[in-house]
Amino acid sequence: MLEPDLISRALAGAPSGMAVAAGRWDDQAGFALLASIEVTTEGALLCALRHTIPFDAVELASARAAAELLALSIADGRAVGQAQRDVASSADRLALHSELLRGLEEARDVSTLLARAADEIATRIGAAATSIMLVEGDTLRLRASVGLPPEIALGYEQPLDEGIAGWVATSGEAVRLRGPVAEARFQGSDPNAGESIILPLRAKDRVLGVLNVKRPTGELGFDEKVGVLETMANDLGVTLRAVGAIAGLEREHRAAIALADATRSAAAGDPEAAVRRVAEGLGHDAVAVRGADGRILGVHAKDEPSREAALGAAARVAPAGPGSVRVGFARERRYEAEDAGEAARATDTLAFLGRAEGVVSARAGEVLRVLAVEDHPVMRLGVQALLEREGLIVAGITATCAEAIDLVLGVQPDVVLLDLSLPDASGAEAVVRLRAVAPAVPIVAFSIERAPDVIRAVLRGGANGYVSKEAPAAQVAAALRAAAAGLAALGSLEALALSRPEPVAPPEAAEEHAENGEPAEEVVEPAAIHEPLTPRELELLRYLAEGYTNKEIARAMVLAEDTVKKGVQTLIAKLGATDRTHAVVLALRRRLIE
Repeated sequence: MLEPDLISRALAGAPSGMAVAAGRWDDQAGFALLASIEVTTEGALLCALRHTIPFDAVELASARAAAELLALSIADGRAVGQAQRDVASSADRLALHSELLRGLEEARDVSTLLARAADEIATRIGAAATSIMLVEGDTLRLRASVGLPPEIALGYEQPLDEGIAGWVATSGEAVRLRGPVAEARFQGSDPNAGESIILPLRAKDRVLGVLNVKRPTGELGFDEKVGVLETMANDLGVTLRAVGAIAGLEREHRAAIALADATRSAAAGDPEAAVRRVAEGLGHDAVAVRGADGRILGVHAKDEPSREAALGAAARVAPAGPGSVRVGFARERRYEAEDAGEAARATDTLAFLGRAEGVVSARAGEVLRVLAVEDHPVMRLGVQALLEREGLIVAGITATCAEAIDLVLGVQPDVVLLDLSLPDASGAEAVVRLRAVAPAVPIVAFSIERAPDVIRAVLRGGANGYVSKEAPAAQVAAALRAAAAGLAALGSLEALALSRPEPVAPPEAAEEHAENGEPAEEVVEPAAIHEPLTPRELELLRYLAEGYTNKEIARAMVLAEDTVKKGVQTLIAKLGATDRTHAVVLALRRRLIE
């Protein structure tokens, strides 16, 4: 069903998505996702298949986490099997491992998971006290404990460079103590614990936290438990990494839904709803939006102190220019580095609230005058026909950004419909150049691209909306009218794409490159794999472009209608398209047909 070289690449690298031609899985074209499960020297793959919709970046990241959990499950199963073959020497580890895994399956969050783990470890190892601390920025925070002095409560923090636990976390090496700690810089929170073993909780080369067991209850101390503890620390570290990945994905999912809702509210001109959704969905106590001139466009806060803090933060943001916004966030708990990405995406969403600034709305009763910019001659004719059919006036139509700049000043349109792949400008560049000469004219981007980074860049460049070339004519016209009325014009799919996170390099990859003195490589979503088209498929594509039905194509090519139907499905899969119209658009864009 899949080519051997695709499988080899998937085994060797990151999760990837690909198209599956009709006839290889079933009669319909489909899409596949492959993720390597690192458990055997021969290699193993997690494979998912479905029709209609390609797998996106969030699902690829989910596949990575799922593959890691599968790898852990497989590894644990093999370990249990080995333990059962040698019960006499590994009974303690088998019991501890089984109990801990059951506890991990029942846990609903990291705190519950760690509390169960600390209790099981203390019971099985024979320790009067056990604690688990996690690395959070430049501190270690106590997240679970059993038997510690009452003054050491959950949430206790200590600097990462202090105490025995701090030394273990920074060095990555285990320590075993057999008496009180005399040196002040290593005393930590419990210097009189007596015998104790402190181990790093690792995920590959990264230390996520520290496991500390102390005050043994047995006469032999921890002598016979060191190997079991080392194994459990390793397993707990891997489990924490997988749970952390899933928690991160769940957080991204919640943020994406909140930002999509906020985008729709902002596009509809409801600033209070947009700001409230960002605050509630992203966990801020207050969010405030000011215009470039400092005016308050929207604010949501749980109390007056957080409101003042957010307004103050927004006031300190330097305005980017006319129509820009200044966004401030506030909350009681400390912001972490990973919050910066969510804040940037929220700012992009709330930027719609400033798009109406300076826009002169078309007068009621007047027909909207549109400047269309489209480089492909066939598409240009189609755009003109679409606009006129929807009752709009084509004030001008051109094929280059340079000509559009001249026309926008000359014909003074109510709104611009802008293709993003022009001979002299592509993507956000065309928006920026037009916005520089016509700051008050609404611009609606018109493209087949739905990648979040493209949509985000175009809106940051100053566009008032983004509409897909696959959208119905009525939706395109509605977007133009909304932009001309001072509203943001964004479809639901584009809003969802905008709410997704920007791709970043995995921490392990970035750290590895940094150690070698090399810049981290940018991680991008895998592109669909497109096979070359045969002469017969190119002929079929030309008939599709001319609007022929399957029956008409069958008559022209002297083929059975079922053969044509399967050929169209194969063609759609090869081009990575969603339907026959999308296939024609992609073929025109790639110059496969004229």
